Amino acid sequence: MADVELLGYAQPCVVHPGGTVDVKVSCAWPEFTAEVIRLGLDARPAPVLTLGTFPGRRQDLVGGSYFIAELGEDVPGPAGHTVMLWFRPALLGSPQCLMSGLSAEGGWELRIGEDRRAGAVRLDPQGEAAGPPASAGPVIDTGRWYLAVASWDADGAVSLLVLPRGPAGPAGAARPAFPAGPGRAEPHDLGGPIPATRVISVAAAVSGRNVRRCFNGKIDTPRLFAGTPSEAELAALAADAPAAGVRGLRHEWRFTPAAAMPPHRVRDTGPGRRDGTLVNSPMLGVPGRNWTPGTESFLVRPDEYAAATFHEDDLADAAWETSVSFLVPPDWRSGAYGVRLRAGGDGEAGHEDVVPVIVSAAGSRRTGGPAAAVLLPTFSYLAYANEHGSWEHPIASAGDASAMPVTDLDRFMAQQRLLSLYDLHPDGTGCCLSSWRRPVLNMRPGYHLPLIRGPHQFPADLELLYWLEARQVEFDVITDDDLHSLGADALAPYRAVLTGSHPEYTSAQMLDALDGYMASGGRLMYLGGNGFYWVTTAPEDDPYLIEVRRGQAGTRVWESEPGEWHQAMTGERGGLWRHRGRSPQSLTGIGFTAQGFDVSLPYRVLAEPGDQRAGFILDGIDPGVPLGGGGSVLGGPAGFEIDRTDAALGTPPHAVVVASASGFSQAYQGSVEDVTTADSKQGGPDSPLVRSDVVFFETGAGGAVFSVGSIAWCGALRAGGAETPVGRMTWNVLQRFIDAAPFAAPVTEQPLA
Repeated sequence: MADVELLGYAQPCVVHPGGTVDVKVSCAWPEFTAEVIRLGLDARPAPVLTLGTFPGRRQDLVGGSYFIAELGEDVPGPAGHTVMLWFRPALLGSPQCLMSGLSAEGGWELRIGEDRRAGAVRLDPQGEAAGPPASAGPVIDTGRWYLAVASWDADGAVSLLVLPRGPAGPAGAARPAFPAGPGRAEPHDLGGPIPATRVISVAAAVSGRNVRRCFNGKIDTPRLFAGTPSEAELAALAADAPAAGVRGLRHEWRFTPAAAMPPHRVRDTGPGRRDGTLVNSPMLGVPGRNWTPGTESFLVRPDEYAAATFHEDDLADAAWETSVSFLVPPDWRSGAYGVRLRAGGDGEAGHEDVVPVIVSAAGSRRTGGPAAAVLLPTFSYLAYANEHGSWEHPIASAGDASAMPVTDLDRFMAQQRLLSLYDLHPDGTGCCLSSWRRPVLNMRPGYHLPLIRGPHQFPADLELLYWLEARQVEFDVITDDDLHSLGADALAPYRAVLTGSHPEYTSAQMLDALDGYMASGGRLMYLGGNGFYWVTTAPEDDPYLIEVRRGQAGTRVWESEPGEWHQAMTGERGGLWRHRGRSPQSLTGIGFTAQGFDVSLPYRVLAEPGDQRAGFILDGIDPGVPLGGGGSVLGGPAGFEIDRTDAALGTPPHAVVVASASGFSQAYQGSVEDVTTADSKQGGPDSPLVRSDVVFFETGAGGAVFSVGSIAWCGALRAGGAETPVGRMTWNVLQRFIDAAPFAAPVTEQPLA
């Protein structure tokens, strides 16, 4: 198994001058050193801030989502207690906890055993079984709802009832009492009275940092009663009658998303009023046991969305202790920095990790600052955080997976179940939540994505920053996080805003901000591919988390299940912005059209050097020579994921196609949202849609847009330490975009070239 002996993460990853950064470090060595460096052209930069030497210790990655509530003194009385819930398992095998009660003296657990039957067991003070379980009910299957009821009397004997839920409700729900039979177990002595429960956990057995027997699947409305409800009351509850007024009800937790509660808190609707916490962000906004097929959202029928989906590898907060903190000096330039950690010796024998920290200028810009800003796509960094599915389960067009340069770092991400929004849980469902509160190991300078054997996301965007430094351009750095929270105010100080190489994940707030910026005369340089694609949300009170629901369209590695198309954080419909009426073409003139993983191609220049509107773009460029010159992403400027113009999707009629790349191989297949009927003609050699277009157009109010339509573009700005024609074209545009002279109003009568 791959091991990483030194690694860390920063909170926050995006900070502003004057802010504090806490660095969480796991180190197998007795001590480590830490210093802050500015990431730039120098391969071994000198520190800009030396932090010192600190004691090392290992900190573990403990995954698994669950719910936990502190009962305090509000514990069941001497007459015993009853727990009740619905569950729908997605993965079976080893024992899984459904609900547990624990105190310093021990407790109890309702679980699914290795025999795939529900059972109850007594726990010792460490949370382990203190005797054989009592089992009841049928052999449990995945994908089906079950009702489980467990009642403990004053002597600790437990009675169990486990019933499958049929299409019209649970078996026997309409009867006045539950019959004896395979679903019921008579009272079973578990070894004496159960200690008073102080802590309730659902979907995992939890004792401090120990999280065991995690459940994979859905759990709906766990309840706790003092004593035992009558047979008639249980039958009514099983038939979905309200619990209010039922004898002995103390606690009821429903996992329906609610705007009035923070994203990790769950209100107790029982008279006990002990609100609980969701740990590691299980999936909310999912259909419960009483869901009506055809209902799409919890906003329509919230009572049908009281369930949460739990996974054994959910990890929204590694909860590591802080190893070192530092204050970002108020006079620091914005940009990409790294906390360089070193341990175990110097040079080749030592171990090193560089934890990225982005210092953003948003909200703290000084008077007379730069005219240009780079908008780093931090939402997209988080969506791809620790991605490993592309080499673990590559698609056929990706080629031979055994030839991909997979490193120990990649294997560590996979083995530790550090998931991106492109990875799957063990039950085969897609991961829809991603968090900064854990190591993000593919966000490192020099990291290469095995799929393309080159830089992607943050390492690729560093190449844009390196090019700007080599050109001695004064620029600020801001981020998606700033755009989402501050809106157009984050962009307003700048004449020109440059995107990173792959700004794929975008919130409504970010699109509104860009629209406002361009309407006021801003100039946008979209220097990437497959941008502004997926609907993305983030909670207002948790700046470290994003959510994506894939819907039923778009190029995707998993698909949302029926009833799960809406973002739990906001209730808005997930999927593609294109299907929400906000296509990328309507913003940047181009939008996603194809992806491939073999080679990147050069462009053919189509604009004329003497063109009155776009001629400045070609200054110093020979239009008769293919626009290329190499590149770190598959060897050229047009590739990996590419965009095209499309008037039907919103490309302005006056847009000028400056250059275009076509002739891609069959490894490049057209985007699935463009395919209405399969015809085996969607590859590069056959489909005219498989091309990468570079466009320019004016927006009114003196503004303009330049879009390149390729993830590989930023990797082709320089080659062998020298600027390429791709870099020269980008420089031509940047010079003009930061110039105060306004662009002329759009020439609307000119057709699309």
